[in-house]
Amino acid sequence: MKIFKVILIILFLGIVYYVAWTPSTYNISEKAKEAVNISENTYKPNTDFSNCINLPIKDRRDYTGTPGPFPQTCMNTVSSFYSPNANWAQCNYFINNLKKLGFKETSNPKPGDIVIFFKKNNDARHTGLYVGKSLFGPLMNHSDGGKRPHNYQKHFPIKLFMLTRKDYIEYRYYTYIK
Repeated sequence: MKIFKVILIILFLGIVYYVAWTPSTYNISEKAKEAVNISENTYKPNTDFSNCINLPIKDRRDYTGTPGPFPQTCMNTVSSFYSPNANWAQCNYFINNLKKLGFKETSNPKPGDIVIFFKKNNDARHTGLYVGKSLFGPLMNHSDGGKRPHNYQKHFPIKLFMLTRKDYIEYRYYTYIK
């Protein structure tokens, strides 16, 4: 019975820690701080692709409430944290235009860095905004690709994402340098 109480207390404290955890914006660029703050105040994926600089004009529109197929929202959401009026869609576009977009790869991630998840053959397929480390490892805010409010998830453990997505083989971080 004592062990059960200890386990419940530990579980309760873990949940309190997870819910109360906030990203540290100490010692990061102003642009990264702004991106983290926007991501923390966001409550749904960005379904407005009107400002996507890499989409054909015919596809640049707001897909909010649109039934049927729509572009995936993960990169559109994260890129809007950095550039709401000239954001971009598609992870591979980001990877192929890092310098132009003002980013570079880093092995020392800081809150505000973009995290990209790769499948085989260096195929960039998902993104999130790295918000820091916790007891659960590195955390991100991200859209899972959908367009409803529950599709935007805050403080999601990156390692848990990797465990649940067997087709992703690695992830890399990219920091803003402009």
